[in-house]
Amino acid sequence: MDLEQVYSLYFNDLYHYLYSLSRNHTKTEDLLQETFTKAHIALLTNDIEEIKPWLFKVGYYTFIDHVRKDKRYVMTNEFFEIDLKTPENIALENDAYIELLSYLDKLKPIEKQAILLCDVHDCTNLQAANILNIKLNTLKSHLARGRKRLREMLAEEDN
Repeated sequence: MDLEQVYSLYFNDLYHYLYSLSRNHTKTEDLLQETFTKAHIALLTNDIEEIKPWLFKVGYYTFIDHVRKDKRYVMTNEFFEIDLKTPENIALENDAYIELLSYLDKLKPIEKQAILLCDVHDCTNLQAANILNIKLNTLKSHLARGRKRLREMLAEEDN
């Protein structure tokens, strides 16, 4: 499978996954570009059987690398964020996906990742365990705990 096919098939899924991690459209676009650059290099030299989980894993580790890199910079109060209300941002803010992410942010990070990969992005448990570099049974435990906590939060919201 060539890079153009991979890009057209998995761009939206990978974009939503990376956006759920970074919560920033610009950073998501940078992560996507870097992920597909790494994918292009790897696809030239390797034959990858399961592209989607592998691509998500590359995206996840690219995000982790950016988080580590960002920790090196010291931010001061001199910088402030400009609030740009584009039609795309307004549509995304009103979407149920954003609401889901706000609930997922209340979970442990590993539980959030497990739910995002298995329930939102349709990865199998084995694929998600490989992406997160944990054992299958550990993933199942985190998935069950995360789902249970998510149901409890939604029940509290209804009351």
